[in-house]
Amino acid sequence: MTRSRSPLAAIMAAFLLSLSFAGHALAEGGNWFEDKMSCIVTGGIAGAAVGAMADGITVGGGTVGGAIIGALLCQPADADGDGVPDYRDKCPNTPKGAKVDENGCEIQTATGDSDGDGVADSQDKCPDTPKGTKVDQNGCPLVDKIVLQGVHFAFNSAEISAESAKALDEVALIFKRYPDMVAEVGGHTCDLGSKTYNQKLSERRAQAVRSYLVKHGVAAKQLTAKGYGQLQPVASNATREGREMNRRTEMRIIKK
Repeated sequence: MTRSRSPLAAIMAAFLLSLSFAGHALAEGGNWFEDKMSCIVTGGIAGAAVGAMADGITVGGGTVGGAIIGALLCQPADADGDGVPDYRDKCPNTPKGAKVDENGCEIQTATGDSDGDGVADSQDKCPDTPKGTKVDQNGCPLVDKIVLQGVHFAFNSAEISAESAKALDEVALIFKRYPDMVAEVGGHTCDLGSKTYNQKLSERRAQAVRSYLVKHGVAAKQLTAKGYGQLQPVASNATREGREMNRRTEMRIIKK
């Protein structure tokens, strides 16, 4: 009787432990299989179960074997290779080789940010900005109105693409750095289609950009959205290239 209860007790204990680790991973925004410890414990449970079903004696060996397999098979995604899993990485595009903190953000040191603007020298394209100047993701002074480069929409769509999301992640970091900054997201179109349709499309796209930024950590009070339709072209609509330039999303700084 003692032998038959021991494997069951071991399995139950491991099961409860795995729930604890899996809950921790989910609380941080990840999946249980992205948390290595959860995988080790879950593998151990599976091994223990197999051992118990076999003869009730090999529970220990099965647990160890299952844990090893779990550790080998479950590896969290880490797109920028900084050692911080994507589900916990708040700075998902850090340069290769950069030293990062527990949030995946590059560690700033006295010598790593020579002009003190909050952008590491390895990413700073304007390394001598005056002290106190608000800067963009490249370390260059913020201007009152900028076109969001890399933010593009498919024809007749307001869906944020993967390419656009990557560009907007960089924009989000700026607003997080300056929590008092307020801006307007402006949507623009070319002149293909009716004015009424283009107005509504530009509003949808501006709102989509704002919603994405808010969802990714920017305070809602920092952003407004407005559609301008085809009323403010920056190039001729007579050419394909000009129409592409007119189909744009702009960020206008209201308060720095």
